[in-house]
Amino acid sequence: MNELSLSGTIITFDLEYFSTFMDFFEITNSIIILFIMMAIGYAAYRMKVIDRQGAKGLSSFLVNISLPCLIIVSMQIPLTEETFGSTIEMFGVAAVYYLISFAFAFAIPRFLSKDIHEIGVMKFMLVFSNLGFMGIPVTAAIFGTGAVFYTSLVMLPFGLLVFSAGILMLRPDMGKSLDPKLFLNSGILSSLTGLVFFFTGFSIPSPFIDVLQILGDLTTPLAMVVVGALLATLPISGMFGDLRIYFISFLRLIAIPFAVYLVLTPFVKDPLFIGIAVLLASMPVAANSVLLAEEYDVDSTLASKGVFISTLLSLITVPVVAVLLISV
Repeated sequence: MNELSLSGTIITFDLEYFSTFMDFFEITNSIIILFIMMAIGYAAYRMKVIDRQGAKGLSSFLVNISLPCLIIVSMQIPLTEETFGSTIEMFGVAAVYYLISFAFAFAIPRFLSKDIHEIGVMKFMLVFSNLGFMGIPVTAAIFGTGAVFYTSLVMLPFGLLVFSAGILMLRPDMGKSLDPKLFLNSGILSSLTGLVFFFTGFSIPSPFIDVLQILGDLTTPLAMVVVGALLATLPISGMFGDLRIYFISFLRLIAIPFAVYLVLTPFVKDPLFIGIAVLLASMPVAANSVLLAEEYDVDSTLASKGVFISTLLSLITVPVVAVLLISV
């Protein structure tokens, strides 16, 4: 408890409670920003500023240009001798995080649909959360700026997995006659380039890194605009009527982070590493699910509903998970 005197009146306040409240507010604010951007996309479609073809064009731009730039920039992390040990440990934590997500993805969706493309979209939604826009701001708000480096390590495999396993989830038919060209896409190439730069310590010089940063920064706002535009093609009842989306959201926002916590706690001694993994696991469905579903001609409507509902529910669940982690 701390005391503050104003004109002879003693006011007591709890700094820890105040800090927790501010963290809660910052997290909620980040999620509200996502909704505002989605609302802009929704309004733009309704006002005929963009149409379905325009949304598809934006999706293609994001998948092939903006997102690869973001992947490369996110891997521009200094790897020093001092951080090497903790880097290896955090990669192990990241491996557990992704393995648990994949386990849920391959165990559950087949009971929710008979359509292979719907199953693929639901698998994708369970594995890939919104690390890009929400991951770093939320972990920084809870654990401090020192957590940003370790958060970025969890994000390193993200692009590689999205553009390999992610695409095969969405289009399992492509795996039956596997064409090596499937993996020669902008996402895989940018991920491999970023990993080479990371392990060799190569820093992209200016102005090239600045161009990549600017294009990468377009990913989140444009992705949410596309999600909003695709949601505008649905009746209002269509956004909320699919009960499967609520179950997928429960798994994505609550069950997966809880499983990550249970598996990591006996083996990982650093609570920071556990906290980062659990918090990242509690993020809502990645907007990339909509972009890639649109790009590969599968059910982008289902993906859009997943992003919308899980992000809406995360207004409650993410701050609660964060507060629980602080109090543990």
